[in-house]
Amino acid sequence: MEATPISPESYKLGFIGAGKMAESIARGVVQWGVLPPQRISTAVHSNPNRRIAFESFGVGVRSNNSAMVEASDVVIFSVKPQVVKHVVLQLSRCFLRRSFWFQLLQE
Repeated sequence: MEATPISPESYKLGFIGAGKMAESIARGVVQWGVLPPQRISTAVHSNPNRRIAFESFGVGVRSNNSAMVEASDVVIFSVKPQVVKHVVLQLSRCFLRRSFWFQLLQE
């Protein structure tokens, strides 16, 4: 599969995991002007306070991880190591449809 360049002027960033690590990275990306918050998203978290945290600085919160992946060009995994396999298997169909850059982070 050939890599397709992503335009820095238009790419969208998504986070799988809406914990404090993802929030910190997203806040930094926005505060440093790397991306506007409208081009960053995560998915609904079981803790409603996480939704509030992301929305407080303009990051979109999607209804589920699949919707977030479909709307993203770059995906950052920000989940606990024991959850990664489950999430990848759950989203494998989304990943097969498109090419992505991934970053795995441990929280």
